[in-house]
Amino acid sequence: MPAADPSRYLLEARQLGDLDVLPAREVEYRGHTFPDLDLGAVLASGADVALVDELAHTTADGARQRWEDVADLLTAGVDVLTTANVANLESVRDYAARLTGSGTVESVPDSFVRAGAVTLIDMPPEALRRRIASGKVYTADRIGGALAEYFRTPNLEALSELGQAWMDGKGTEVGEDLLARRGLVEEERRPLVVAGVSESEWGEPVIRRATRIAEGCDWDLLVVHVNVADGFAHRDRAALERYRDMAAAVGGSYVEVEGAAPADGLAEVARARSAERVVVARHRGRLGELARGSVAGRLRRLLPDVPVTEVRRQEPPAPSR
Repeated sequence: MPAADPSRYLLEARQLGDLDVLPAREVEYRGHTFPDLDLGAVLASGADVALVDELAHTTADGARQRWEDVADLLTAGVDVLTTANVANLESVRDYAARLTGSGTVESVPDSFVRAGAVTLIDMPPEALRRRIASGKVYTADRIGGALAEYFRTPNLEALSELGQAWMDGKGTEVGEDLLARRGLVEEERRPLVVAGVSESEWGEPVIRRATRIAEGCDWDLLVVHVNVADGFAHRDRAALERYRDMAAAVGGSYVEVEGAAPADGLAEVARARSAERVVVARHRGRLGELARGSVAGRLRRLLPDVPVTEVRRQEPPAPSR
């Protein structure tokens, strides 16, 4: 019983066979409606077994993680078949993020996953890349970016090795070895300023302000873009690549993470890296902030001990070159 319309996952009708598909519940967030698992409907259906995708998924409003829904189903006596990416497993997700250069905010406790029967499903990197290229995983507008970024062959080889190691109870040991082999072992962490960017042109002034802060305080710079899997946003790869280049030009780093909302993703990174400051753009006027809130406002609630600097919109940014 998938959590949403199965067409969203590019499934063919014949793959569903005679399975019952329950309608999704609607989650309202920031003026949009998102489909999600209707736990009550599954429980009311009287099903003995439920198929629930994406164990690490978090609702758009950040109120609930899917593994919590699965826990409730199991408590009610419903057997569950589900899926999770090794990059979401709590004990190894940091290794996965550093090996691939793309982190994720969502995670699942190892203890919860290991409490069930776990099967590792893997395939050779080139076979997976062929599936992606043929449109069996992503829509056409996302295929090129997926193959060029996260699903590069070295990344898939590392994730495959990490997944097998986790199955064998050696995730940490092999994760450290993989980092060492790829020259990714971190030196002692220095103080850090995080610059949060979207696809808008306002990423440039945010990075410039964060760079001045980093240079003035002798801190490191980390530029972060949060990919919000809301079904509405289409990433402007040109803008994001420009921000990656800007970060590299001043000796900083760039990373993309997955998150339910920009502020949540930035807060997770800031906590994990013990950031000294976060810099973001102010996109809305005062009335807009009062009506819908702001990224900076939510960050200040999530990170009460970390200063948040807003780059205010006073004039149009310089055109891209």
